[in-house]
Amino acid sequence: MRSASSGGLELSVERRSTADGEIAVVRAQGEVDLANADELAGALGSSTCVQSDGVVIDLLGVPFMDSSGLRVVLVAAGDLEPDLAVVLSPGSPVLRLFELAEVTDRLPVYATEDEAIDALADRASDAD
Repeated sequence: MRSASSGGLELSVERRSTADGEIAVVRAQGEVDLANADELAGALGSSTCVQSDGVVIDLLGVPFMDSSGLRVVLVAAGDLEPDLAVVLSPGSPVLRLFELAEVTDRLPVYATEDEAIDALADRASDAD
């Protein structure tokens, strides 16, 4: 597991094994804004994420995200080879940002990390 802390944002990246492969989990704690969005981008571009069968971005610990953080998530969704899923609390300000930007139809959003991992694992088994 790799951890980084910058400007109030704490990030960790780990790999979780499933029956159908490896899922990378990126957990963020703290606000994501222009000052630290590149840190999130770096975590999503790590070898752990790039070499996995899917990526979960856990934003349960993020009380605020601006458009620069949203951009990082959207770029990752377009650039990463594996499938991507986002974990957000129902009714959270970050989920509201995703809804206002009308991206929830392009990014699968789940309420828990386990739900997201299971969904990515199911997609991987369906692809086989």
